[in-house]
Amino acid sequence: MRTRALTVPTAPNVRLLVVAASCGLSAAALLLPGIAGAAHAQDTLPDTPPTFTFQGEVRDYMTELPVPGASVQIAELKRLVVTDHVGRFAFPELTPGRYTFVTSSFGYETNREQSAVGLNAFMVVRLNPMAIALEGIEVTVERLVRQLEVRRLSTPRASEAFETEAMQRTMETDVAAFVDARTSLTLYRDQLDRLQVRLRGRQQPLRVCLDEVAVASGFLANIQPRELGLLEVYEGMGMIRMYTNDFLSRAAREGFSPAPIPLVGRGC
Repeated sequence: MRTRALTVPTAPNVRLLVVAASCGLSAAALLLPGIAGAAHAQDTLPDTPPTFTFQGEVRDYMTELPVPGASVQIAELKRLVVTDHVGRFAFPELTPGRYTFVTSSFGYETNREQSAVGLNAFMVVRLNPMAIALEGIEVTVERLVRQLEVRRLSTPRASEAFETEAMQRTMETDVAAFVDARTSLTLYRDQLDRLQVRLRGRQQPLRVCLDEVAVASGFLANIQPRELGLLEVYEGMGMIRMYTNDFLSRAAREGFSPAPIPLVGRGC
């Protein structure tokens, strides 16, 4: 069988080359450009956009240290993740595109910016510390006080806490008088003048902790409320925990992390 090349006139500057068999192929059977395009479009399904796990990290702008616990949100998708202990985050099954990222963390200015995210991209977000954090230790101390509050509330015993403002306004001259007047804890003194507390119908020694260290109950009469930045009273355990302002500032600077409170024994 011999073949021959047929050239079909089309639009200006367009030539369509068709190879037809010499055995009776008519011109009507030739595929014109418009028809060929329509047929091709019907046979081809649209591609599914690729997805990938978009990763990144959040750092402190001043120190380049990682910022754990920071919130990273994609505004358009209303998706939010939190950075891990090394400041890393990940958004699985993200389609490449342009998104608005909102990043925030306690003690830092919120960062909001649009970024074009390509396939397998990696992003580094640097957060500016808030001005108050640069001027002093107040923000870090407040964070530590909140950590202590979380620990207190997670301890399965009745308790209450008093912060600096309550300590400064009181008329009581020592912590023992403050506790006796402000809480349901009733204090007694034994023959050796040691403070006792009645729990579940039994009288037992009062547990006293000063700056995370167990001390004698006599300290309650030697410390004035205004010297404290935080006072925790565990009525359900017969325990009083005192924190001086100096300890809170030092512990905040050093990155102190509260340990669980022992429910039994004399330790702190």
